[in-house]
Amino acid sequence: MVLFVSSLVIGINKKLRDHKLVAEKIAKLPAFSLMTLNKRIYNSTDTKNGPVLIVHYHPECDHCQYEISEILKSKIPFVFSSVILVSSAHPDSIKSFLSNLNVKDYSTVIPLLDTSYKFEEIFGRGTIPSTYIYNRNLTLVKVLQGEVKTETILKYLQEK
Repeated sequence: MVLFVSSLVIGINKKLRDHKLVAEKIAKLPAFSLMTLNKRIYNSTDTKNGPVLIVHYHPECDHCQYEISEILKSKIPFVFSSVILVSSAHPDSIKSFLSNLNVKDYSTVIPLLDTSYKFEEIFGRGTIPSTYIYNRNLTLVKVLQGEVKTETILKYLQEK
């Protein structure tokens, strides 16, 4: 019994420590490089000013489909300097999903591929969709797990 409780406590401490390390790593927009759909490298360091919205999604997820379509219908693409959409799905699936939403019509929307799961290494494993809001100074304002309404995203941006 003591061995079981000890292993449980060690496991909990490790998860808390890992969560704290991720939180520190993403407190400012972290450096990462991912591939665009045009097979070019996008570096987060190219983003010099905010606000920035990052959505980690999967094109076959109903909640993701709803959230991203609502984001594109709202003023978010015009309020945020960058709306970065990150997915580890197959590129054909991503292209099909985004073409149905006319993403090419939005200059601030940047779709990225994460087939190597680098995003999760930096931002930690989270629910799909996960939404990260960074302010003008590229400081993290809020992490939202699961489907989020556009009003909530805008509310957190305005509060900070």
